[in-house]
Amino acid sequence: AYMGGRRLADGAIVAEKPRWPRYLATGALLATLLATQPSHSSLLEHLESLAEHPSGLLGKLSSLASSLHASVGAESASYGLFRLGSLSENHYLGILGTWIKLPAFAAVLPSSRRARGSAAASAASYMCTSSFEPAEQLVLLSVLLHLLWLTRPRCMVRHAVCSLDAVQRGRVWTLLTANASHAAFPHLLHNCIHLLQLGPLLHATLGCSDLLALMLTAALASSAASLLWNGVLGGRPKEGSLGASGVAMAMVAANAALYPRALVHVYGLELPAPHAALLYLVVDVVASSSGHGGGGVDASAHAGGAAVGYALARRWQRGLDLFPSF
Repeated sequence: AYMGGRRLADGAIVAEKPRWPRYLATGALLATLLATQPSHSSLLEHLESLAEHPSGLLGKLSSLASSLHASVGAESASYGLFRLGSLSENHYLGILGTWIKLPAFAAVLPSSRRARGSAAASAASYMCTSSFEPAEQLVLLSVLLHLLWLTRPRCMVRHAVCSLDAVQRGRVWTLLTANASHAAFPHLLHNCIHLLQLGPLLHATLGCSDLLALMLTAALASSAASLLWNGVLGGRPKEGSLGASGVAMAMVAANAALYPRALVHVYGLELPAPHAALLYLVVDVVASSSGHGGGGVDASAHAGGAAVGYALARRWQRGLDLFPSF
């Protein structure tokens, strides 16, 4: 009798996993994208909210002038699962009920100016002379590493997943690389949306160097919190963490600390910034308690990033430098 599965070299047959869950998940994602595609009017509302945001992201125009400019000059077109919009030289992606500003690809390479000083200062200056903001750079790096997950999964498991076992074996770089590592596309999409949504607002407020410092510190804090909770306290040294969720949560918490009265658009919902941060943390806790490993959600890493983002934003509010001469 025929037994379905994959035959190994020794003649043994290994049963293949059913494909219908993957097809069902893909169908659900496509249906969600189709049902939550933003409208043109929502783009105008998004541009109005940016004009009213206290960060001054859209410049020095009054909110009324910016609204009139948007209503006349903004354009958008539907592409089935998403919508693309534009205003002046800025381009926006509407997806999952949310609008995000797309990076400008006109000048990819950094400026020719050379930074002087310490290695850390030089690296920060080099990254800040790029046409891409820090959040956009993390998004591009995350997309690149996701492609490597598709082609070199074993290499990525070894070098881009942070666990206590990996750090004890000397792969300390995973403390950082794991924060740009996404094996699953929905995970990548979710984090990219939040990075591109909040990145420009925090960049306009903090500036490039301070935002970069916040993101790097949040990445390390996110990994450290995961190591402590899963590896040390949980006794699971090989349980790894990956993804930019810790950095994204740091930006959510920083935005809530800096602008507690500002509204945040979350997948079609409009919430005050502190309520949005609280909603994310509650969802994380519920997902983590739903089963062993939280179904892939590492709430400890998210909480570590959020704590650092909030603390550093509050320090900046008091007029203090985030770090001494970053």
